[in-house]
Amino acid sequence: MSATPIISIDGHVKAPRDAYEDYVEARYAGAFDDWARAERDKGRRDAGNIQPALTDEAQWDVTRRMADLESQGVVAEVLFPNGVPFQANALDDAGRAPDHELTLAGQAAYNRWLADFCSQAPGRLAGQALVLFDDVEQAVRDVHWAREHGLGGVMMPALYPGGTYFFDPALDPVWAAIQETGLPVSQHGGSGLPSYSPPGMAALLTLAYEHAFFSGRSLWQMIVGGVFDRFPGLKVVYVETEAHWIGPALQKFDQRIKMGDDWTEFARLMMRDTQFSRLPSEYWATNCYAGISPFSPLQLPVDKLGSRYQPAPGEFTITCDTAMFGVDYPHFESIFPGTPQAAAKLAAEPTITQGDLERILYRNAADVYGFDMHALQPVTDRAGLDLT
Repeated sequence: MSATPIISIDGHVKAPRDAYEDYVEARYAGAFDDWARAERDKGRRDAGNIQPALTDEAQWDVTRRMADLESQGVVAEVLFPNGVPFQANALDDAGRAPDHELTLAGQAAYNRWLADFCSQAPGRLAGQALVLFDDVEQAVRDVHWAREHGLGGVMMPALYPGGTYFFDPALDPVWAAIQETGLPVSQHGGSGLPSYSPPGMAALLTLAYEHAFFSGRSLWQMIVGGVFDRFPGLKVVYVETEAHWIGPALQKFDQRIKMGDDWTEFARLMMRDTQFSRLPSEYWATNCYAGISPFSPLQLPVDKLGSRYQPAPGEFTITCDTAMFGVDYPHFESIFPGTPQAAAKLAAEPTITQGDLERILYRNAADVYGFDMHALQPVTDRAGLDLT
């Protein structure tokens, strides 16, 4: 019997609200007190998006968190925010505040806390730093700060109206810094979604239908902008963005580039500045990954992940070479505590070989986010799953 580990590429974490006070710069102390008081007055639960069955400390108590994850076969985890100081929208992972200065202050405080949190479980938690790209010089400093303080990557910032598009060469110093540090970039959820109102079922379902589109914007912008040509070492992971759209989008994109249409011909005729040199699907194969979270066959046909699957002519699918497994702990939509069952179903799929399974469950994540599987072996021995 062998133990198979899982590295979850999607977890969410925050500090207890009042604990952020120790990480906010002194000049924002008054603003922080006002924000924290307003949050309490609104009666908002301190834990952000969390399963009702879990207690609030499930995410910020390292001992409790790691025990929960080990019960699922998870030995390491990639972490995204679940609540940032000054944020206006409780469901906004990026933590945007009404005031731009407070957005920066809140994200910086979160990053400081996150570095301390991850240090409590060395080698097992890859926190993703919040970095805004609107001030390029500051973004470069923030990327290097993240690396120097042990964080495991950079969360792709939300692209709001008036922001700098990802194909703009003005961002090249940021991409260069990320490539130099060896950190991956993680596009999470639907960053940049509008704040629809009035709140209710219509607003929530509009977000549900649109968040994959908003998540995908960075992919095609970076491809057509030649970002991967100029920075071939960049690794971008699409986490909890839904996965169903990726294959058809790249398949259509390839077709458009190979055969041409009115859009591509107009661009070539009028612009004469093609910045990319390969097919979009080729950039995916060398630079991009899909963090399928919460992992489920509803995300995409699981049989197509396996190396035994034979795609139709011209069909592009996400495969085990670029797929990763996400639990989404402790969100309400997480597959916790059913992770072992989800992994067992994946292992039982006829197109999935043992090597495919290992790539999806942990090897791809270890390679991209820098987890040391040798160092994690003792955890694997006690917590890994028997999927034979």
